Amino acid sequence: MNKKYFILISIFIILTIIFSTFILAVPTRPVIVVSLQSQSPDPVEPGQIVTLKFKIENTGAEAKQESFVKVLPKSPFTIYNDVNTKSIGKLRASATGADAEIVEFKFKVDEDAVEGENEIELEVHIGDSINSFTDDQIMVDIQTHDAVLDITSIKLEPNTIAPGQSAEMKITVKNLADSLLKDIKFDFDFAQSTLPLAPFESSSQRRIAQLETNRQLPLSFKIIADPAATSGLYKIPLNITYNDEKGNNYLIEDVVAILIGEEPDIKVYLKKTDVYQKKSPGAITIEIANTGTNDIKFLEMTLLESEDYELISASNYVYIGDIDSDDTETEEFDIFVNKVDAVNIPVEIKYSDANNKETVKIYDLQMPTYSTSKLKKFGVIGSSNAGLYVLIIILGIGGYYYYTRYYKKKKKLFKK
Repeated sequence: MNKKYFILISIFIILTIIFSTFILAVPTRPVIVVSLQSQSPDPVEPGQIVTLKFKIENTGAEAKQESFVKVLPKSPFTIYNDVNTKSIGKLRASATGADAEIVEFKFKVDEDAVEGENEIELEVHIGDSINSFTDDQIMVDIQTHDAVLDITSIKLEPNTIAPGQSAEMKITVKNLADSLLKDIKFDFDFAQSTLPLAPFESSSQRRIAQLETNRQLPLSFKIIADPAATSGLYKIPLNITYNDEKGNNYLIEDVVAILIGEEPDIKVYLKKTDVYQKKSPGAITIEIANTGTNDIKFLEMTLLESEDYELISASNYVYIGDIDSDDTETEEFDIFVNKVDAVNIPVEIKYSDANNKETVKIYDLQMPTYSTSKLKKFGVIGSSNAGLYVLIIILGIGGYYYYTRYYKKKKKLFKK
């Protein structure tokens, strides 16, 4: 074979192969690619409206018929003031990038939507042909604005700390977010110079590695009050830091209120009386002693009614006011004792402590009555000489009568 003809035949064969390959590589029908171009807002919160823009690209041949985009919303999405099918016309061949079609839909996100990536299903219809995108190909990010860690309860046992005493503080926290919270740190700030409280037998910090959604967890701290602490309400700063699953950092700045004080210790007793017998009047003196370390204020005393006595004083009520620690106050009442061997005197005491906590107590004071002989025996009533004086007078009268009637008669007879 002529060399020239051989070269021409070879070139023809090569060109035929190249042309055939090109013809086979060119699509004969549309090839649809769908992607989520934008989400607003991103992320979207449960209960919000979200606008989604989809990019529809055709990397194949021109569509001979009109194309439609149809969304298939499922929980947690519903169409919001919109339709679920929209026309995008006839898709041109190789319509990609800036030449792609953009279609927009609005959705409402359910209030109870779970935080995370949620699928939107979509179809592109070209005549009788359906291109489905339902296999987690289009995802929408749902996330609460703040991953909330809530302090559900704070309990102090006992609920008021006495100076120098310790107490256990129990804090319960709950994860209200829809996702896992991690590296949770609790830090009480006891460093304030004016705070008469300190951690006791434990650290002022606690850590939780992770807390699942809707789970709650109790934490325990022990604290102690300064022995010289003044009664009152004190606030301990509490800082809580944590992260969500996406690495976002959160800080909660709060305070925990602690009451320092102790129950006032008061004594109420009958200090003095000058009425000792039944059916007799007299005065009684009632004394109130504050034997505790705390002052008491707004103290009122009321002598309550009793069948054992009648009140002679103008009022059964007296306002005393403040009684300092290690101090006393006395009040006097006039009464008439009825016919009883022991008099019960009920007294109502109302007061407030240093933290303005009001207390009402009733004390039953006992007062015995005595016979005259016992009172003489005790020296309360002195012995009387009235009987002796009466006897002397009677004897004198009798002697005088005897002298005038008999002795003088005999004397006259002897003279005769």
